[in-house]
Amino acid sequence: MAPSIPSAKLTLSCPLFAADFDPRHHGLLLVGGGGGEGRSGALLNTSKRSEISEVVDINLSRDEDSVTSLAAVQADDEAIVALAGINSSVAEQKRGNNQHLRSFRIDHPTRKEKDNNKENEKTTNNGQTTALSRTSLFRTVKGPSSAASPDTYQRTLRLSPWQSDSTSPRVAAIATGLAPAGEIVFFSATPTPSPSDVIGRIRLNSDEEAEDVDLTPLPDNKDQFRVAYTNGVDICICTISADTRSNASPDVQCVYTTPIPDKGSPRMRPKFRALRFLSSTSLLLLQNAPDRKGCELVLLDLRPAIITSAIATTTTKEPTTKGAKASILRRKKLRKTIKIGLGLDTCLLSPDPTTNQQQAVIAISGSDQSIELLTLEFNPSTNRYNHFQTYTSLRDVHPFSMTKLCFSRFHTPSLPVSPETPPQYIKLASVSMGNTVVVHTLPLSPCPPTSRSPRYVLSMSGDSEIWTNLTSSFAAILSILTVCFILQAFTEIRGAMPPYLGAKDWLPPSIRDAVAIPYEPFTPSPSSSASPSIPTTSSTPIPEVEFPAQIRSLNDILLSSDDLQQQQ
Repeated sequence: MAPSIPSAKLTLSCPLFAADFDPRHHGLLLVGGGGGEGRSGALLNTSKRSEISEVVDINLSRDEDSVTSLAAVQADDEAIVALAGINSSVAEQKRGNNQHLRSFRIDHPTRKEKDNNKENEKTTNNGQTTALSRTSLFRTVKGPSSAASPDTYQRTLRLSPWQSDSTSPRVAAIATGLAPAGEIVFFSATPTPSPSDVIGRIRLNSDEEAEDVDLTPLPDNKDQFRVAYTNGVDICICTISADTRSNASPDVQCVYTTPIPDKGSPRMRPKFRALRFLSSTSLLLLQNAPDRKGCELVLLDLRPAIITSAIATTTTKEPTTKGAKASILRRKKLRKTIKIGLGLDTCLLSPDPTTNQQQAVIAISGSDQSIELLTLEFNPSTNRYNHFQTYTSLRDVHPFSMTKLCFSRFHTPSLPVSPETPPQYIKLASVSMGNTVVVHTLPLSPCPPTSRSPRYVLSMSGDSEIWTNLTSSFAAILSILTVCFILQAFTEIRGAMPPYLGAKDWLPPSIRDAVAIPYEPFTPSPSSSASPSIPTTSSTPIPEVEFPAQIRSLNDILLSSDDLQQQQ
């Protein structure tokens, strides 16, 4: 039985292309878009399970493009600072001035203050939006050169994970869309980014674009980040540092390439649509099959490629281009009704304080307007991930194609837990071309339930892999034995086999008389052709050989021949 998941829906006045939660809590959701009459986005109150309300309307210039990407970079109790991808007006682009990266401060109303008289309530701050900065970081759209294209836009905006420690640096990555040559730019995620904050850039080949990009901090150095991106066929990684200020390209390593099929052209290869880090050495990929034949999840282990790269860099002082590649740990084909996977997001839940066991929640948006929810368990005792576990399928979430889905961040409650600890849950937001916003509330459970220092999971982990294999093998053997038993019983009833089981006696007399056939054992009879006449000169009669009623084996025939010779 599918779990019951509360949801809330809201329809705005414009198509929506981007969304992101307040990193501090799941009660505020920022959405953006454009292309229709009215505002370009809104800050929404998602604190209630069954209701979404507008807090702040975000109105941008009608002369400029719509919001194509969005992320919350900072937040406090009074405001959210967001970065957005918005192209300048056509006139500005013709002058070679496309300031595509914007930052805004969105002041949201504080909670209502209640006087002693409960009827008197007042709001201390009204919501408003303030533009902080606008800049251009892409070289492909800067300047009036012929290389610049008016169709180029900021397709992707991705931030490193938010840390509760305010001193931990954050970096961001943006990627072009519809550019003559794709480009990825890394910069320090400040409230007012500028070209001086750029820490690296990657120039892609002609007609090559970054389908998706993700960042994660390195466990041994919080100022360094591992980056992964895909052009649809290749998976590439590199390392950047938050302390660096440079326009140089980092050392990029291709760790996996989709193999060319044995039959067909290279264009018939599956294409990667999205990717997310589960750890600094594990990468989750969403891959679409050609010709809309479905999609699947691929879990990639980066350790072989990372170790090879480190050894080569230590010995040769040069980046490696050949060597070990990343290996595939798990694959999971999604439902056949999902012809194309559109979006992917993950949420890492709290690890076990003792064993470090952790569960990841995965959401995939499909072309059939559905969302697939799965879980993936990391087992530190074996240092591997278990099988993908399907949690539920959310059908017909939106009337039109989904453009973005995102999880809220999970904040572990204070341990040890007490009876006053509230129920824990995460939220999943999705937006669509149909102007709709839907937020699902996913309840979490403590694991183990009786522990005072539990980890939280969306669903309890299934059986171990060894137990699953044993169960599958036992079921297969039991199925084979059942088929053999039924076949033996049927052949006994029809008289084709000796009555070892006595299956005829199981039938009622009326049915037995109608379908049962007596078993008649085979009795070989000598034939004239098989026993040619042997001329004899003696008048002594040849003794006749009495064959047994039924010769069951070659050994019986040989014994009969020996008896005949002794009689002679």
